[in-house]
Amino acid sequence: MTSDQNLDTLLRSMDAAEQSPPSNPARAQADLNRILSCRLAPAASSSGWGFSRELAKANRRRRAVTLGGLAAAATAALLVMPAISGEGDPAFATWTAVPGTLIGSERDNAVSDCRRSTQRVGGGMYSAEHSAAEVAIAERRGAWVTVLLSGPDGFEATCTTDATAPWFEKGSFGSVGKPNNVAALSARAIAPTQLGTGTIADKPISLASGRVGADVAAITYTSASKEEVTATVAKGHFAFWLPGNDLQNASDQGVPVKVTYKNGSTEKQILDF
Repeated sequence: MTSDQNLDTLLRSMDAAEQSPPSNPARAQADLNRILSCRLAPAASSSGWGFSRELAKANRRRRAVTLGGLAAAATAALLVMPAISGEGDPAFATWTAVPGTLIGSERDNAVSDCRRSTQRVGGGMYSAEHSAAEVAIAERRGAWVTVLLSGPDGFEATCTTDATAPWFEKGSFGSVGKPNNVAALSARAIAPTQLGTGTIADKPISLASGRVGADVAAITYTSASKEEVTATVAKGHFAFWLPGNDLQNASDQGVPVKVTYKNGSTEKQILDF
């Protein structure tokens, strides 16, 4: 693969919105291997995300698939879905540092939307995992909702979506995949699977999500503007996002968070890959 045009063609072939023929797991896996093995030049500016820097260096133990700066741990093949451009303004105007919990029909709709948008990514290569996946996180921050589905062998599908926009204007982004060899976490460990900054409607947005050990009760992040952002921690997973480029270099350089354990004690940990 030698051009952004070829990359765009390949990614479009994995887009659920454009998949009409039956799924082809062998083709999808081959496509994925091509993406993970290539070195990419900066993408042209667009309303969606583009690959903006090279994949992780060869001497690193963990790879990172990067879209617009948002990295996904890919000891596996975690496919980061390009953002669908939306209005964008509600995400910034109504965003809250402390999340609310989705309930009732709002939760049902958000979960259904996430399953539908991620289920056929990669030609349906994770359809079996989707069928067994459960909802780990369903949170709201203003107009936008985040859903994290978890399944066997470390499978995750995440979606952050503008829940207030009509379907033809909805902005959305996320990822789907699982590690090749998922390791059990120690009780106080944090293992991000998404970490970094992307753009939607030409505005930066920072996101972190992943797994946590059994003793982790809460996670907070202090932003560059000194605002304390509370992550949702549930069912062995965590997630938070905020407007801005706070986490732009987090996948390589790390970012500090405050972790509260079930006994009430706290500790600073570094989120990185």
